[in-house]
Amino acid sequence: MKLFSIFDGKKTTETTKVATAYTKEFTYLPSYHWIQATEYTPATLEEPFGEAKYLINNTKDTPVYVAYRDILIKDGWAITDEMAVTRFSANKDTHIANIWIIISDNDVILNVRSK
Repeated sequence: MKLFSIFDGKKTTETTKVATAYTKEFTYLPSYHWIQATEYTPATLEEPFGEAKYLINNTKDTPVYVAYRDILIKDGWAITDEMAVTRFSANKDTHIANIWIIISDNDVILNVRSK
């Protein structure tokens, strides 16, 4: 959002930005509404992808899929592969994220493998 004001005939501009929250597990990857991981396995030399699982209570798969995909796109990630509502992959710089959306009763599990 841009705010404009006029003082002494001079136009000044102040730009405000909403800060993006990033995951604790993958500091380069935007968080889905500041949720915390329920499980995390860090990357190793043998397995270059770390893996985290996030539980999102009382929701459906479609809203999570759409919202998280949009969050990544707004942060500059490119969606490289997707199967609507169930999974997608994204790249940014040297990073890769593979994301699965899994229904679990009334909740959704967001499973992320990334490097």
